[in-house]
Amino acid sequence: GVDWIQYSGPFFNEKEYIAGVESLLNGWFILGENGRKLERLFAPKLGKSDGILVNSGSSANLLMVSLLRTKRGGNLPKGSKFITPVVCFPTTINPLIQNGFEPVFVDVDQFTHNIDVNKIEAAISPKTKAIMLAHSLGNPFNLDVVMDLYKKYNLWLVEDCCDALGSTYRGQMVGTFGDIATLSFYPAHHITMGEGGAVFTKHDELKAIAESFRDWGRDCYCPPGKDNTCSKRFCWKLGNLPQ
Repeated sequence: GVDWIQYSGPFFNEKEYIAGVESLLNGWFILGENGRKLERLFAPKLGKSDGILVNSGSSANLLMVSLLRTKRGGNLPKGSKFITPVVCFPTTINPLIQNGFEPVFVDVDQFTHNIDVNKIEAAISPKTKAIMLAHSLGNPFNLDVVMDLYKKYNLWLVEDCCDALGSTYRGQMVGTFGDIATLSFYPAHHITMGEGGAVFTKHDELKAIAESFRDWGRDCYCPPGKDNTCSKRFCWKLGNLPQ
């Protein structure tokens, strides 16, 4: 006989129903305290200092890659090459093209559908700046080899963990190895908010940039629903702009 493992399905308990009703009764339909709790809960599990919730895992990947284009982030020039597998979800590739980076495709292992790590080094060139890989279907890619190359060539490692929440490699949670990691909370994944995704980083500067990208360019530490906690909201001097 075959033992079938249910891939996904609805599961709610009383605590989750109460939390949902409380949010509705408070009229809070945007990122609130429950969202911040989730950000803070997941960050240490992924070895990161903090997290940024966004509207989808696709947006999380776009945000993750976009951080590397900023001067305060990776400052990677257009045309920089990213090692990535030839078989993957479109939103692993699309952010590279949207940011002017060049994906360098490497073949995959037929059994795990992850990148064939034996072919990565041959694909690295002087223009290679990063490795962007997903842990396909929850199967961690070979992090022993990838981490060696990451360090040897001084690359960025960005982990797409959208389909791998809870997966571990040699006892260590995926998402804790690289510089930035993403999660997806799409209904078909491990937990869901209906939609949603998240970006996690161990670099405080990147976290601040990610927040600004998410919050329509605002560069402020005020959480949603809070205004002018710095008492300077209307009196900043920004660059050459008027007071």
